[in-house]
Amino acid sequence: MLNAVIALSVKFRILVVGATVVLLAVAIPQLRTAAVDEYPEFAPPQVEVQAEALGLSAAEVEQLITVPLEQDLLNGVPWLEQIRSESVPGLSTIDLTFNSGTDLLEARQMVQEHLTQAHALPQVGTPPVMIQPTSSTGRVLMVALRADQLSLVDLSILARWKVKPRLEGLPGVANVAIWGQRDRQLQVQVDPTKLRANGVSLNQVVSTTGNALWVSPLTFVEASTPGTGGFVDTTNQRFGIQHVTPITTAEGLSAVTVEDTTGRTLRLGQVADVVEDHQPLIGDAVLDGSPGLMLVIQKFPGANTREVTAAVEQALDEMKPGLSGVTMDTTVYRPASYLDDALHNLAVRGLVGLLLVILLLVGFLLSWRAAVVALASMLTSVLAAAYLLQLRATTFNVLVLAGLLAASAVVVADSIADVYALRRRPAAARASTVPSNGHPVDGHSGVNGHSAVDGHTAVDGHSGVDGLGPATASRTVRAPLVYAALIMLLLPVPALLVGGVPGRLIRPAVLSYELAIAVSMVVALLLTPALASYLLVRERPRRSPLAGLAERAFDTGLPRLLRRPRALLATAAVLVLASLAVLPQLYRDRAMLPTLHDRELTVHLQTAAGTSLPEMTRLTGRVGAELRTVPGVSDVGAHVGRALMGDQAVNVDSAELWIGVRSTADYGSTVEKVRRVAQGYPGVQARVSTYPADRLSAARVGTSAPLLVRVYGQDLDQLANTAEQVRRMLTGVRGVDRPVTQQQWHEPSLQIQVKLAAAERYAITPGDVRRASATLFAGLPVGSLYEDQKIFDVVVWGVPEARRRPADVANLLIDTAKGPVRLGEVADVKMAAAPTEIHNDNKFRSQDVTAGVSGRPVGDVLREVRTRLAGLPMPLESHAEAFSGATVQAAQQTRVALAAVAVAVAILLLLQAAFGSWRLAALLLVAAPFGAAGGVLAALPVGGVRSAAGLLGLLTVLGVVLH
Repeated sequence: MLNAVIALSVKFRILVVGATVVLLAVAIPQLRTAAVDEYPEFAPPQVEVQAEALGLSAAEVEQLITVPLEQDLLNGVPWLEQIRSESVPGLSTIDLTFNSGTDLLEARQMVQEHLTQAHALPQVGTPPVMIQPTSSTGRVLMVALRADQLSLVDLSILARWKVKPRLEGLPGVANVAIWGQRDRQLQVQVDPTKLRANGVSLNQVVSTTGNALWVSPLTFVEASTPGTGGFVDTTNQRFGIQHVTPITTAEGLSAVTVEDTTGRTLRLGQVADVVEDHQPLIGDAVLDGSPGLMLVIQKFPGANTREVTAAVEQALDEMKPGLSGVTMDTTVYRPASYLDDALHNLAVRGLVGLLLVILLLVGFLLSWRAAVVALASMLTSVLAAAYLLQLRATTFNVLVLAGLLAASAVVVADSIADVYALRRRPAAARASTVPSNGHPVDGHSGVNGHSAVDGHTAVDGHSGVDGLGPATASRTVRAPLVYAALIMLLLPVPALLVGGVPGRLIRPAVLSYELAIAVSMVVALLLTPALASYLLVRERPRRSPLAGLAERAFDTGLPRLLRRPRALLATAAVLVLASLAVLPQLYRDRAMLPTLHDRELTVHLQTAAGTSLPEMTRLTGRVGAELRTVPGVSDVGAHVGRALMGDQAVNVDSAELWIGVRSTADYGSTVEKVRRVAQGYPGVQARVSTYPADRLSAARVGTSAPLLVRVYGQDLDQLANTAEQVRRMLTGVRGVDRPVTQQQWHEPSLQIQVKLAAAERYAITPGDVRRASATLFAGLPVGSLYEDQKIFDVVVWGVPEARRRPADVANLLIDTAKGPVRLGEVADVKMAAAPTEIHNDNKFRSQDVTAGVSGRPVGDVLREVRTRLAGLPMPLESHAEAFSGATVQAAQQTRVALAAVAVAVAILLLLQAAFGSWRLAALLLVAAPFGAAGGVLAALPVGGVRSAAGLLGLLTVLGVVLH
């Protein structure tokens, strides 16, 4: 079979070489525009649903939004593997994770069908929205907006109605979130005392304001059905009727009339303050220590980071003429800059490596012709593999490139070995596969004065290949390389069985590695013989001093080693045992990605629960100002809390600072200085990381803890007590080390509970109390203004002076049939602790108890814990489940080990077919890992084999050993 393939490649050598030239001419320009990213897509198929409810506590968000969504609407979605939710003040976030292999578009369609009944939810916030799918590392650009001559409200109008729609329409852009967005509102700010003095009730203000507008969401006002303008038909023409609203400013709305209880007509501006302002903020952006706006652009999965970045920056440049006075800074977070630097460094190092390979080829082969053949085969293999990956819409990332680079070492070995063996063949044997004057040479005629009879004649002092004939010699040259390539294709197969996030990380590297090996084998069978038939057939081989030195060292060194078999075996055993002691680090989830010096740092700040937004903004600005003084820091941007439709589900007591590190600065020392500054503020928890590392941590499914007991329940206090009971139980289990209960954080809140007897005396209901309080303290949207392709809310709200202190809640005046009454007279208002966030796992509240395991097998500990849990009394609607990340890893290791055994058997069969001897095959199979063992130990000085790239490096070493 090999003879036939080689003969065809030589016979049609013009077509082979021409096809190769065409392939490279097409591939190289397209590879320059290939999609590049830091890491592959490692997130599972996932759909996120968000619902905003400004003003609701975490418990109310869970009760009114999260539970109805989970239990009534999203329960029973096909292919659903896990559903998790997080309820924080004002926001419900539900993450639905689907089975591996589920088509994301079909999953989104199923979720959307279930969300069609969302109108049945309580109208306490915005309808639930399914967030656009984003990449595993979704943020592709962060843009800071500044304007000295514009207010933040005016700047927000430009960002919301001009910039954001333009950017969201660009290819690859999935979402644009705006931190610090201040929506323009017309606010009717009422003071209950002033209303009482003018004889006007709060309900009158709400109804009057709503009816003054064209459209109102309030169903009890007439503006809820605005009607149409209609038209007038004459004999020859139809005239449409269009109403133009006179209310566009606060002055216009304040002129609307309202009647008091005596029938006297007053203007709205006389009984309330009508102003232009913005909504209560759920987050903010901090730029140079002051509030600002931050656009966070996210990309779709698989989108080209560099292309999306270029498209966004081009769009921003095109909008600049219409945004005079607005400064747009795109350097806050720009991963494309890191990718550009990485590609530049890779190109420089690749060029240096290529020059070294050329020097090695020339020095080893001592022939420019042979060097050209080997170099052409090598480059064609790597470029063809990369082009095939691009045709599969593969995004080139650090792991894909690691696979290609690891395979390139084997490709180089293939090329050198193939060309070197061809040159060692007799000239007649080389010419037997080359047409001479249009006629094939049969292998027995002379070439350049040299004869070859049955392949036994020497050429330039070199004998034939084991005395074989030309056809057999051709097969002898390439058959071992084919067997070696097949073995290299089998070696990484067990890694494809790794599941979860590690599997999704390592799979692209393995696939690119195997593709490059397969292409190299094809090139060795087709292109190398064709090029050799052009360049090597008439060459008089010369013996290279470098090759001769290597051969003499091998010929003299090997016998010396074999004279001391015991020392040799002992040394090899020590290497293997030391390597086996290091290999377990490969099973750590955090070790799947190589450590990159990403010069875009992220500092996470977390303060005490209940910290206000102004205080958090002040603190974040102070930290940012100090970080700007750190040598090596180029720029600092920050955002606090969250944004509408953003990728953060946090309260205003959380912030993130985005720090750029100069390319000329020492990375390690700069990161350490940033860490010291961030952690130098008492009462503030600070963590320094990078955005991709954070996303990787968030994408992990399950737990890596040796032992985890998840307690499910309904009542939060009861759940905490049950979790503590489980923790105490675990302390009595032998082998369990330091069990810890997950901390449930609380923040101070004002709780209002209506006293029914007191409310009855005033003929009011608990609902009346809640609605009045919500209107004055949270604001009630009563309508909208439609102006110049923009929509603005009109809100009735309390004056700032009446909602600044906790005591203002009890002093709130509520309209009743018997006159205004203080809220404190009809309800108990007290300070209480409220949870800051509530987590649901598979639709149930949960709290975790984690522990380590030592001195006893994890499986035995897990079985005993489950037995004890079965006998532990639980409150009604409560139960507990025990898990172990170690058992999951053990099961995965067992699966991979079985696959490795099967691969070893297949390799043994291939070796037997190559050598025709079971003894030689077994000997090489046992000896090959000894070569890779040295690679494990050699990697220790640089941190060890701690990533998929390191594992591929071991495979490369093993491949060279097999060659």
